[in-house]
Amino acid sequence: MPPQKIRGIILQSRDYTETSKLVNFLTPEQGLLKTLAKGARRSTSPLRGKLELLNYGTLVFYPSRSSDLHLLAQFDLLIPFPEALNTLEKSAFFHYLAELASSAAYGGEHSRDLFELLFHTLRNASKIHAFFQGRLWFEIRYLHLLGVLPPLDRCSKCRRSLKFGARFSLRKSNWFCPDCGGSGDDMLSIEPGLLAAISYISRSSLEQVVKLKLSSRQSAVLGRLLRYLIDSSVDKKIKSRRFLDQVIPD
Repeated sequence: MPPQKIRGIILQSRDYTETSKLVNFLTPEQGLLKTLAKGARRSTSPLRGKLELLNYGTLVFYPSRSSDLHLLAQFDLLIPFPEALNTLEKSAFFHYLAELASSAAYGGEHSRDLFELLFHTLRNASKIHAFFQGRLWFEIRYLHLLGVLPPLDRCSKCRRSLKFGARFSLRKSNWFCPDCGGSGDDMLSIEPGLLAAISYISRSSLEQVVKLKLSSRQSAVLGRLLRYLIDSSVDKKIKSRRFLDQVIPD
């Protein structure tokens, strides 16, 4: 098959043989693109030094006829985003975002929006110092893209407004007013202030959200809610989260 040219962000790059690497890209057109970079580890390879995590550029590849692993022929680096990996905290944060993107990019569905979300976050890496708030900003948009974050405005049972507070059922993955929600281990109580915070995060810029102040209780409840929604919407365990939680506790 003839070669194809496409833009991409490197989500994973690892050694495969003594001379080759496996490189996964997030692309706006095809979602997750898996490639084999033959000879990339050789000192004379034009790919050497370019295939680093989160590098953004233009790639040329030969599509495989028999598998989802394609042959990478060329990668022209456009933006390396060094600010995303220049501290331990940022490295843990962006490794986590890269794994989230990889988990949702199969099949190309939502791929352009997901690409733009990660690209925008990378371009603003230097502005992210409140990592928990930055994580919330990304995760809420990520869940909206996947269609698994229910609307916040009304009770799913009686359809009354949630402006006076809500309960979220982990079992039913839906919002309820205090009267319909009841109690139980699967119910998260969401106070009006936290509902307002979620709404604010959903509509505000990353630069605004990293300045947001949340109480320790609000952080704990919102962190638990988003963690549950992410775990229930992806097919595999997010391995980088454990390291992120160690480096940057909620």
